[in-house]
Amino acid sequence: MKVFLIGFMASGKTTVGFDLANLLGYKFIDLDVYIEEKHHKTIKAIFDLYGEDKFREYENESLLEVSALQGDIVIASGGGTSCFYNSIDFMNKVGITIYLKVGVGELLSRIIESKAERPLLWGKNKEEMNDYIIRVLEERKKYYEKAKITIDYHQLDKNQLANTIRSLGV
Repeated sequence: MKVFLIGFMASGKTTVGFDLANLLGYKFIDLDVYIEEKHHKTIKAIFDLYGEDKFREYENESLLEVSALQGDIVIASGGGTSCFYNSIDFMNKVGITIYLKVGVGELLSRIIESKAERPLLWGKNKEEMNDYIIRVLEERKKYYEKAKITIDYHQLDKNQLANTIRSLGV
């Protein structure tokens, strides 16, 4: 079984995914890490060298590759993975999708605290980041809400989530 975690950047897909995979006894794959290892470049370098369109192509190819791997896997997708190339429909077809829903204020706080490389936020101040999050969340909402399960991150209990997934035939 494949379990896909979707949601905006900094929604906790990697953190939750790692813990969830351990609880379920599944393998864990972070799609961004997979892309970086496959292309021997950071996500930032891919954006710098080739732009977002090429990154989205790499992301889609990688999604198809990890989905074809044998065994049970929890996959932490990128924030935009489910929004391009009909990927949300593909993920729903081949596995269970879980949308980790997090509010704008919490996302902004996490993004600022993490100081992680976020290519789509380069050069933006706090107010511009906030506006970007609001705008892009609204654009992506229609994709995220196609997930089979939506979890409000503030109510997330990883053990309950693992049990819910098991009850779905995993």
